[in-house]
Amino acid sequence: MAHAEYVKLLRSLREGRVYDMPPQTVQRYLGSRTVSPYVLWQFNHKIRSLPVGKILRVESTEAGVVRWSIDGWSTAQDLLMRDSHLGLYVADLPTQKLSAGGKVEFTFYLAWQRPVGGSKL
Repeated sequence: MAHAEYVKLLRSLREGRVYDMPPQTVQRYLGSRTVSPYVLWQFNHKIRSLPVGKILRVESTEAGVVRWSIDGWSTAQDLLMRDSHLGLYVADLPTQKLSAGGKVEFTFYLAWQRPVGGSKL
């Protein structure tokens, strides 16, 4: 396999372009400049800010509920994490309308923890 990669590298260098790159990928990411509407938060990548207009996607390797607030916990909402079928559970917090300087706070109740207020996940 390493030899094949070396041969592909040599061909790409000779042609001045990546020889085995699918044209659909080139069009999507280089031609159309497609960007993700999401900003990711993970336990091993805890972001502290997000650009205005982005959706905050919270990811975990375990199922659970994300409790979140945008008003300093005066009110809160619970969002059940969904299985991505990629070994991750995700919750998309609709933060795209949060204004500059706005604040979102959240916490977790993972499946192995005691559910909030005796409710079940």
